[in-house]
Amino acid sequence: MKLMFVPIVTTMVVGATVLLDFFIRNDALISVAREFMNWGVIIAAFATGLGAANLLRIHGTRTQQRRLGWGYSVLLLASLIAYTVLGVLSHSSSQQYQFIFGNVLQPLSATVFSFNAFFMTSAAYRAFRVRSVHATVLLVTAVIVMLGRVGIGEVIYSGMPAISGWIGRVPTTGAFRGITIGAALGAIALSLRILAGIERTQFGGVGGGSS
Repeated sequence: MKLMFVPIVTTMVVGATVLLDFFIRNDALISVAREFMNWGVIIAAFATGLGAANLLRIHGTRTQQRRLGWGYSVLLLASLIAYTVLGVLSHSSSQQYQFIFGNVLQPLSATVFSFNAFFMTSAAYRAFRVRSVHATVLLVTAVIVMLGRVGIGEVIYSGMPAISGWIGRVPTTGAFRGITIGAALGAIALSLRILAGIERTQFGGVGGGSS
């Protein structure tokens, strides 16, 4: 537990310094806070390198042992190494780098993201089973919104697009802001617990436990 004292104190000092920089205008404090943030960028870069090394270790072992799906591991490792070498030898703004990013990575990312539509359809099918008042409200609202986004909705009722737009602007926006505020309060509470040294799960311990 004594070894945990150093990272806890470091986190408290750095976090408090960067936080105070937003409220106190002091040249020395600003300079120290900016230096801490620069070090944060450096640490994040090393963390990215550590993640890449971990990928090499895991998928290299899978490839060596010919585990299930090892062919995909070979493709991942080849792409990772080739794209990294290309970025180091040339530049991220080079024509070759941008060509691969725009014609390979972005279409693949869009394809993976499009899978969400199938998951959303499956979740909607389960959620729209009318078993309670809340499910009924959700079903009716979803039908109105979907009809308001397509042409058949206006054919059924001319005011359907306006109703659909009102649902998106007023109750949906209010609910989303409520969720955002709740998430922000949770993030603030967690940050304060980390700064106070109460939250220690990032060190492999149990949050709220005493040393």
